[in-house]
Amino acid sequence: MTEQKKIGLIAGYGEFPLLYIKELKSQNFYVCVCAIAEEAGESLKDCADAIAYISVGELGKLIKFFKSENVNEIIMAGKVKKTLMFKKIKPDLKAITLFLSLKDKKDDTILNAICKYLEKEGLIIVPQTKYLHSIFPEQGKLSARKPSSKELADINFGYHAAKLIAGADIGQTAVIKDSSVMALEAIEGTDETILRGGKLACGGAVVVKVNKPEQDLRFDIPAVGSGTLDAMNDSGCVCLAFEKNTIIINKQEFIKKSNDYGIAVYVI
Repeated sequence: MTEQKKIGLIAGYGEFPLLYIKELKSQNFYVCVCAIAEEAGESLKDCADAIAYISVGELGKLIKFFKSENVNEIIMAGKVKKTLMFKKIKPDLKAITLFLSLKDKKDDTILNAICKYLEKEGLIIVPQTKYLHSIFPEQGKLSARKPSSKELADINFGYHAAKLIAGADIGQTAVIKDSSVMALEAIEGTDETILRGGKLACGGAVVVKVNKPEQDLRFDIPAVGSGTLDAMNDSGCVCLAFEKNTIIINKQEFIKKSNDYGIAVYVI
């Protein structure tokens, strides 16, 4: 029998951590999960080989856990809301030292600093794409319904708007109607942006999600899933567009739900 290779996974919110754990186990990895308690679900316990729950800011516990499991390669999967930084968290000394060294609090600044800190401890963060196979879509429509000419015009407008905020490391999603911006993503995250923009548009809005101009493949690759479509349906949005190097969570379920909702899905 081939010996299992150990790998670490830092798990945040959403379905992506579960999807990734299942993919890793199908490749015969022994998966050690360090789950962010404020974000990650209890269902991770059922599929991880080893698991520890830590709070945001407990960097020392994270390092200790992975070292105790003899892990040196780690993947980040799932969201950790930036708003947690502004709540009553209790960072440990390692986290305090790291945060005091930051030049700003942009997502990329924080995540790059964490990666460098972990590397000094012998823990290497690898690209999220390294062990994922056949998860990225081809260009063109994914749904049964094609975007209308009006929706395609809004996709083009929204693409440029979303790229502007992505380049500034602010957000990656724009909600558009009639070539007007209804909402741009900031700290609240994609789903809340969709709900806000869709309601302001009073129906008929287009959602566009993009990559950052220099996307770091170790973290925050754009992802869409059932929750994205639920937010769109709840707020009356009718079309979703995203770039081809976007992760689709549970692709078949995603496509079926888009058809059930009548939402056009287009890969740029």
